Amino acid sequence: MATVKDLVEDWIEIRSIFQRQFEILESGQVLTGAGISDTTTKETIVRIKTWIGELNALLKQYARV
Repeated sequence: MATVKDLVEDWIEIRSIFQRQFEILESGQVLTGAGISDTTTKETIVRIKTWIGELNALLKQYARV
């Protein structure tokens, strides 16, 4: 059975993954391939940034538990 501590640890790991992806996409260090526009990449960056914010909110809320 999972505990809140387990969830928090998972969220920290997921946030780290998203932060790396955000940095890579924002820096332009990734080859997106044919058919993927700059707009799509920019939209993805915004999504990832939003997810990081959501994870930060969860961590802030559950860090008190």
